[in-house]
Amino acid sequence: MKGLCITYLICSMLFIMPGTSVHAMANPADCSIDQGPCTKTVGNREVIFDISAKPVRAMKEVTFIVHVIGRNVAPTLLLDLSMPGMYMGRNEILLKKRPDGKYVGKGILPRCPSGRRLWQAEIDIPGTGKVSFRFNVAY
Repeated sequence: MKGLCITYLICSMLFIMPGTSVHAMANPADCSIDQGPCTKTVGNREVIFDISAKPVRAMKEVTFIVHVIGRNVAPTLLLDLSMPGMYMGRNEILLKKRPDGKYVGKGILPRCPSGRRLWQAEIDIPGTGKVSFRFNVAY
């Protein structure tokens, strides 16, 4: 009976949210990108991440915007897009620095055949480190 209860519990967890893996449930979105920019700290720098247009949709070209507060002389940053727990191919966006200090680049978030919507954007900031933002997209 105990084994049956454990099996039922595990199976019910897998079907709580269709299209969502246990890995994605353990690593939920930490950025409500449709509500506005998200902010994190890496090293001694504040990093602001945003995507326009909203709502953020898969298979539509969007603009990625990153603002690193503090002196940052790198002319470009690399934004690596991935789907936690699922390989969706390489999807890297080169962000170019504008005169206002923000980094901007365009790209497309592919639609996952499984229906999953959780994406991760990892930004490598030279001399500071990497910072990641997890967010959901609409279909």
